[in-house]
Amino acid sequence: MSEKPSSINGSSTFIAIVSIVAGCLAAIVAGSFLSGAIELATIEIFPIFFPIIICAVGIFLGVVAFRISKRRLAVMGIALNAVVLLLPLGFLVVKL
Repeated sequence: MSEKPSSINGSSTFIAIVSIVAGCLAAIVAGSFLSGAIELATIEIFPIFFPIIICAVGIFLGVVAFRISKRRLAVMGIALNAVVLLLPLGFLVVKL
């Protein structure tokens, strides 16, 4: 088997880190909304749909990083974004 060039492994790591950062950013927004720090009347739809969009992008980036080189960092990015994606969706289901 041939080794992948270090530039490809570096790109995969960078993409995986961006995926994790996207999940953390979405978790901060969703967590602050669910804890009451951001009120729904202040910013109408932003706290609910922003994490959904960001997590979808984060999952996509995690899958791309995983397909480039199968690293645990990419799997962590996919898992984090999937969990954070469930927060606003669960809130929508409970509230409606």
